Amino acid sequence: MSKKNHHYVPRFYLKRFSVNEDGKTIGLYNYNNNMFIQSAPIKHQASKDFLYGKEDDVETELAKLESAMAKLFHFWTDEKILLPPPHDSVAFTALKRFILYQLFRTPKAGNDLLEQLNDVFQKLLPYFEPDKVKQFDGLKIYHEEATLLILGQSGNKGYLLDYLDCKFIVNLSDLPFITSDSPVILYNQYMEKAGFYAGATGLPVKGLQIFYPIHPRLMICFYDSNVYRCGDSINCISTDNIDDIHQFNVMQYLNSESQLFFDETISKEYVEKCIVDVYKTKKVPSKSKNKIINTKDDRRFLLMCTEDFHIELELSFFKIICGIENFEIAPLRHPSLERRISAK
Repeated sequence: MSKKNHHYVPRFYLKRFSVNEDGKTIGLYNYNNNMFIQSAPIKHQASKDFLYGKEDDVETELAKLESAMAKLFHFWTDEKILLPPPHDSVAFTALKRFILYQLFRTPKAGNDLLEQLNDVFQKLLPYFEPDKVKQFDGLKIYHEEATLLILGQSGNKGYLLDYLDCKFIVNLSDLPFITSDSPVILYNQYMEKAGFYAGATGLPVKGLQIFYPIHPRLMICFYDSNVYRCGDSINCISTDNIDDIHQFNVMQYLNSESQLFFDETISKEYVEKCIVDVYKTKKVPSKSKNKIINTKDDRRFLLMCTEDFHIELELSFFKIICGIENFEIAPLRHPSLERRISAK
């Protein structure tokens, strides 16, 4: 019998944020419905029927990877041995694959893909059928398994996270990390400082940062070490700066689809503050920024990219160590990535 209910944020992961560390319940805020629940059953959260299709193949493979990662998470969060895997290890390769899968396995990822495709469709249509543009007003491209479609494209993309260093961020403040139904955050402070947002969080782009909270007190961070200095220690850095943590929590809201998750110490007033702070400072949500580029020799290219949210992020332990440039197209962080992308 096929497994009907597919978790797109693993249960073993959500248990790290459980109420009183009971492993069974979690704080929940659904901001679309303005519904705050201090103790909701974890087994019913971040799941959807047949999200990865009617067969069990994908769900089974994801479960195998989750089982391996659960052991690492136990090592880090329960045993408190804060050592990221060596870059040349099987564990590090598995961690990169797991983060990529988490990035693309959510309903939000599928919806973002459909939004991107529909925007491309509207921009290309006038070049192929200019007299029929009005006939397609309101027409939408739809795929009933959009999440499975984009997840399937991520399986061999681990190399796009090459040339990124990895550290733990230890939260020593009075405010815990929260998480969401789309917990992996992509950001790029370098491109933000340059005033360049379109395509800034592409996986091979210079200055990429990845923030992934795995416990109310611990976060995994990937970053471009040619662009940033992240603290002074080798494996992990710590912060007791509440503003650092609040910015991370605000980004969880901006990156989510509809739900935030947290432990028993988070109040409804606090999660509402995260939302209020977004609108009060006019922080920018993600949106498609596809465009047609005309060359001097009268050729046209379609540039597909997204302008992700940006909040003028300022972290006490991150420092940009290279000069800010002006860009027309987001640069890659290493020349070899261009060759490998072209080869695919």
